[in-house]
Amino acid sequence: MKITIHRGTRQIGGCVTEITAGNDRVFIDFGADLPGNNPASVSPSPIDGLTIGDGSKSALFFTHYHSDHTGRISDVLLKIPIYIGATAKVIHENCAKRMKSHDLAAIERMETFCALDKISIGGITVTPLMIDHSAFDAYMFLIEADGSLILHTGDFRLYGVRGGKTLKMLAKYASDIDWLICEGTTISRTDAATMSEFELQQKVEELMLENKYVFVLCSSTNIDRLGVLYHAAQTRNRLFVCDTYQKLQLETVRERHAKRSSFYDFNHVYSYASNLDELMESHGFCMAIRQNELGREFLKRYRGRGKIIYSMWTGYLKGDAQNDRLVEFLAPYKFEVLHTSGHASPEDLRTLYETLQPKHGLIPIHTDAPELFSDIAGEKLTLLEDGEQFDVLSK
Repeated sequence: MKITIHRGTRQIGGCVTEITAGNDRVFIDFGADLPGNNPASVSPSPIDGLTIGDGSKSALFFTHYHSDHTGRISDVLLKIPIYIGATAKVIHENCAKRMKSHDLAAIERMETFCALDKISIGGITVTPLMIDHSAFDAYMFLIEADGSLILHTGDFRLYGVRGGKTLKMLAKYASDIDWLICEGTTISRTDAATMSEFELQQKVEELMLENKYVFVLCSSTNIDRLGVLYHAAQTRNRLFVCDTYQKLQLETVRERHAKRSSFYDFNHVYSYASNLDELMESHGFCMAIRQNELGREFLKRYRGRGKIIYSMWTGYLKGDAQNDRLVEFLAPYKFEVLHTSGHASPEDLRTLYETLQPKHGLIPIHTDAPELFSDIAGEKLTLLEDGEQFDVLSK
């Protein structure tokens, strides 16, 4: 069995991993670069068996639907099967239709899986393990071939809505791994926000005691964040209001997951229409907004009377990844930052490694500081370069 990280050994986002056994190939993620990444990585070389050549023995698996993991899906050879979680596919389709994305055709041909399905790609077996991330229905992958077992973490965290179950699940299904391919987004970020989603919910509830009208700017595909806002509004007896697109995403999850967890039972979501104006004014509300005309209208209407919360990564507000449109949208207003990361904290990374104790080692991915994993894995740390082929059976 061989591992090749085509991109992601020294950058966050835009990652693609290849695992081969004989002539069989499994690729994990194929993302677009994040703003601020090294310009030299924007147009990577073609990848044999994925974008060029013979893909008859290849398959591509997506850990989740964020664009830095799925953004190059349209470059994939048409005959290669593409897999993603069943609910994740619908969320991704909803977004692509809304954006009129050229990726829609590729997304629609995706095949889907559920947690613990065993998917055979020739001599390679892939088992998805559902985990917690700021994208709903996200997965780690167990990859087994040639007598070796690898766990690829994708993006994950241990402090989200479902994060408390992750270690028990991994102890049950991934306790005998040889290699750990592990994301390290926050390993160099000493200021990464890592409060739990439920702690964030409590803070929103506290703000609602002081503010009758609350606006929250957050990602429309961060279902758990929208969920804690919804439950905060329910606790404070406020309306939870959003636009039709956000409600569609919440309904997508409610229809598939409310029976498994009451957290996703979003039965009282209001999609804004003008007939709600009087009720919103008198009753108070928590409104999820986007940087669109509806958001602009409401921020102007309630200027000086409403509390505005920014609940996304602050890197979009300044620095290399600054989103000028977002900055312009918020410029006239005072707002409070209330956010928590979708990625494992440095402490979580250590906990994961100590829980799993991979026999042969840890390979970092999705990080700008892979060498910092030496404090976690010590001599078992294996650093690769983009495009380097590593034979796990040589160890």
